[in-house]
Amino acid sequence: MKAVLFDLDGTVMDSGPGIKHTAIRTLKEMHLPSPSYEDLDFFIGPPLRDCFRLCKVPEERIEEAVTIYRHFYEQKEGGYLNAAPYPGIDTLLSNLDKKGYAPFVCTSKAKPLAERIVKEFHLAPLFKGIYGASPDGSRAKKKDIIAKCLTDLPIGSKAIMIGDTYLDIEGADANHIPSIGVTWGYGVKEKMIETGAYALVSTMDELEKKILEVLD
Repeated sequence: MKAVLFDLDGTVMDSGPGIKHTAIRTLKEMHLPSPSYEDLDFFIGPPLRDCFRLCKVPEERIEEAVTIYRHFYEQKEGGYLNAAPYPGIDTLLSNLDKKGYAPFVCTSKAKPLAERIVKEFHLAPLFKGIYGASPDGSRAKKKDIIAKCLTDLPIGSKAIMIGDTYLDIEGADANHIPSIGVTWGYGVKEKMIETGAYALVSTMDELEKKILEVLD
């Protein structure tokens, strides 16, 4: 099998508006200061608990923050539906499938929520599987989520990770697979290159060509 692992937020979906508004709402509910909307890009990609630590939420209140955030984010109004698939991602996924490649989601989002989002935006039939964080946080790092996906693949499979932040590149490297960074998400281009991305791409067509170049 030739597997293509996709980050969800910032790669498949522009989930930024829902994530950032929910973060602000959560911190307000907790009577804690919040960065501005424009300064909350760091919320897209990393494990949720780590994001709240970056907001200086006291350690003893991290689980409270996660619970409140999930309550707000899982509401359809202003939460996870405040997002949109990036233009052309459906065509790319369909093309890969037709050419014998198997697309998977590998996200730091909780797996049940990732499954719901992919279904709500009619992308579920285009993926062979969804891998995400465990709700209790025991599997939250991207390297561990990628490792779980790779373990489930048939022996001898080849794989590549596609993401928009250095965390995706770092997770791929930890699992000894190549990675490609996309520039339409929320990550820092230079950081992805420094972390070891095989290439950076700025269009879906370019991404498809690079995937074929690496896995063929």
